[in-house]
Amino acid sequence: MKRILIGTLIGMAACSSSAGAEELQMTRLSKINVNADHLPAYRDALAEEVRASMELEPGVLSLYAVFDKDDPTRLTILEIYASRQAYEQHVKSPHFLKYKNGTLHMVKSLELVDVDPLLPELKIK
Repeated sequence: MKRILIGTLIGMAACSSSAGAEELQMTRLSKINVNADHLPAYRDALAEEVRASMELEPGVLSLYAVFDKDDPTRLTILEIYASRQAYEQHVKSPHFLKYKNGTLHMVKSLELVDVDPLLPELKIK
């Protein structure tokens, strides 16, 4: 019985230790609805911003944008940052501010949803 209890406590300690490390990473879904009249210009601005962020910011681990096939004015961006600090630096970057300020009039709605990945250690290939 003691061995089971000790094994359980060690396992719980390992899980809480790894959970603490995972909390450093920040994962978010940005759900955006764009005005149809501005969709081509919005896509171009977003592509420019994503490329710059992925190239210039080591703390930006993923910005993966997908457009709804049935309604391409609706898109979701999977955003993964190395830390909350990396996210905060990202939203202050010149390329993000250019995108944000240049597309404000194009966006009908924006929902930011912080999420917890099932397997945060997995990497996008």
